[in-house]
Amino acid sequence: MTITQPDIDDDIYGGYNEYPSVYSTQDLDQDIVFQEAVQMSNIKRNIYTPKVPGTAMRLGTSTGFQRNGRILTGRPGTGARPMTAVRGAGYTSQRQTNFDPLNMGSSSRGPAPPLEAGKEDTTEEKIKIAEQKIMNLIESSADAASNNNMKVALERAREASSRERNLIRIQEQAGLSDNHNVDLTFAVLFNLASQYTNNEMYTEALATYQAITRNKMFTNSSRLKMNMGNIYVKIGQLSEAVKMYRKALDQTSVAQKDIRIKITHNIAMLFVQMGRLEEAAKSFEYVMGQRAEFKAGLHIILCYFALGHRDKMRKGFIELLMVPLNIDQDDKYIIHSDDLAANILNEVIKTDELSKLENEMKQEAQKAILSAAKLIAPVIEDTLSAGFAWCVHQIRSSAYAPLAADLEINKAMVFLHNRETNMAIDTLKMFENLETKANSAASTMLSFIYFLQGDYEQAERYGEAARKADSYNAAAYVNLSACAIKKGELERARELLLCALDSDASHVQALYNLGLVYKKQEWYEESLECFWKLRNIVRYDPQTLYQIGHLYQLIKDMDQASEWYNQLLGIIPSDPGVLQKLGEMYDNLGDKQQAYQYYSDSFRYYSANFEVIDWLGSYFISMQVAEKALTYFERAVELSPDQPRWRLLVAACLRRTGQFHKALEEYQDIHRKFPDNIECLKFLIRLCSDLGLKEAQLYAAELKKAEKTKEIKERQTSGRPGSRRSNSGNSSRGGSEMSVQSDHRSSPIANRKEFRSSVSGGQSRFNRLNVFENYEESTTELQNEVNYADPIGPLPTRPMTAAGKRDDDFGDEELGDDLLPV
Repeated sequence: MTITQPDIDDDIYGGYNEYPSVYSTQDLDQDIVFQEAVQMSNIKRNIYTPKVPGTAMRLGTSTGFQRNGRILTGRPGTGARPMTAVRGAGYTSQRQTNFDPLNMGSSSRGPAPPLEAGKEDTTEEKIKIAEQKIMNLIESSADAASNNNMKVALERAREASSRERNLIRIQEQAGLSDNHNVDLTFAVLFNLASQYTNNEMYTEALATYQAITRNKMFTNSSRLKMNMGNIYVKIGQLSEAVKMYRKALDQTSVAQKDIRIKITHNIAMLFVQMGRLEEAAKSFEYVMGQRAEFKAGLHIILCYFALGHRDKMRKGFIELLMVPLNIDQDDKYIIHSDDLAANILNEVIKTDELSKLENEMKQEAQKAILSAAKLIAPVIEDTLSAGFAWCVHQIRSSAYAPLAADLEINKAMVFLHNRETNMAIDTLKMFENLETKANSAASTMLSFIYFLQGDYEQAERYGEAARKADSYNAAAYVNLSACAIKKGELERARELLLCALDSDASHVQALYNLGLVYKKQEWYEESLECFWKLRNIVRYDPQTLYQIGHLYQLIKDMDQASEWYNQLLGIIPSDPGVLQKLGEMYDNLGDKQQAYQYYSDSFRYYSANFEVIDWLGSYFISMQVAEKALTYFERAVELSPDQPRWRLLVAACLRRTGQFHKALEEYQDIHRKFPDNIECLKFLIRLCSDLGLKEAQLYAAELKKAEKTKEIKERQTSGRPGSRRSNSGNSSRGGSEMSVQSDHRSSPIANRKEFRSSVSGGQSRFNRLNVFENYEESTTELQNEVNYADPIGPLPTRPMTAAGKRDDDFGDEELGDDLLPV
């Protein structure tokens, strides 16, 4: 049986417009299905998604569609139609508002919603975020360290280390240990060790560095042994430091030449500190052989000097002079008189960073060469002059020939240090006819030497020569101003010092001397301004602080003066002069107890100040404690045994304590050493009369003879007949007055008279008490003048042959000759 296959039409899109004859338009009004469709089209229907058939199928296809149990058949023999160009064109079987395939109407719907952030649910994302946070902490720690905020830097370094350990734990739990970032771990540990070092936690730093160097996963970790060596140097373990440096040197390749040179230089420096000078010299020789530099050349000369190798010192100095500087500074800044643009460019580049670096290199080279020459010149030859001559010859033969003049000046300085002044002057005079800056420097030194010798004319002459050789030499103006001050020309001195400050506004000596000139002229505000500027330059200079305090004292601002003196005591707490000044201030303010404290401290640190001794003795007399005053006056006798004044004060204290026989012996001893002393004779007469001794008449005769002799001397010296006052140290007034202004001052602080002339109109610090009794005034009058009663009671009545007066207390006024017995 043969099966005949039906013919299949290849046109799958055919049949769209082919309708059977039963569906002709004439019969549509009779078609029930069509009429139902027309009626249903006017009814609002809910949108739903049909499941059978699919949305890709539509009516009129060959597959047919069943509705209400009725089958519509299309073209027989055709299969399902394809779904091409349906949804891509924007068509859908569901009801939509508008056909908008290009989404052109989206602008009316408002802005598009923001993009959703990436989800962090995956472990890889969490690890990346944790690594970024750790790197941020490392950078923040480094920034804090660069700003010298070491504590914050350490805290952030520790936090980074803690986060990094948590990250490792998370990776191990997720099974991602193989993907761990080793570089991140190295950065964390290295930063942590650095911050430990910055915070001086050396044990923790060493432990961290060891953890890095022992881990073979970290490449180039051997370099960190240099850091470990530096830590060992800081904690004083030099042997361990050398060991670490050598390990670092062994693990450094030959290609890294600079690092190897630096490590070797460090090893040599440690050998010097350990006293292994031979090994240090060998290490420095290696450095000089690899790359010659000034520091290593100077250090090797120091080693040879310590070892006493003359020949090697010469060789090392020659090698030092052969080190190239590689700076064309002089050629670069040549001024072109015709080219204005080039001159402006030169002025600009003279102050740039490269020029500053070149200046630093040049100064380092000059310092190294001159230091080496000054070091070896006294020892490489038999004499100092021969040694300096050899060094000068070598320098002049090298590329550093201009330094020969500086070395000659240093030679003069060495002569001055050895107190060979004449040789220093001869050396400096060699520059007298040279028109160079060395001539100005030499003339400045000559001016200073002559000034110290007291030859102010020569000092001024060479000061002028220095100024002419270099009009910007501030030191020359300072020397000239010093000569003007010695001559009393304060106005000229002030002008010269102002010229010096015009040349160098920060010249310390000029500012200090100008302040002193203003102070002598009593321009206290201007003087304060100078010393305030000086204080900003040298913050803790004791002399500057003293001058500021003294100026406030002169303008009667005692609170500021006290504050500055106390600041000065914070720097030099054992300065007796400052303590005395504070005592004077509190004495004038009426605070005797505080004044006594400062005077006592001043005497404790310097017990040879007669002013302090005078004040303390007077203080204890005013407190009616003559026994303690006696201690201070005895100290003055030990310091100045040739002065009768202190012996008379000792004898008076013995009388006040009731030790009459000791007082008599003291007066007799004074009379033997100073037979012309009138005060001693008067008291001998008084005591002998009180004790009933026959020597009173003998001493009375000697007193008359001494007074006549004194009167004759006064006539001869003063030319005024009848004058009873003497200028000698043995006068009645000079021997009896217990004055603060003693003739024997040895205070460390100068200008002590200024305070008394400016404070209280020259009044004494308190009511000074006279140790010696008044023979002419009555006891009642004296008791009214003093402020206390005699602690031992009135003395016994003298015999009738005497003046008939009773002994009385110390007076608080200075006694004149008219009050003494005749």
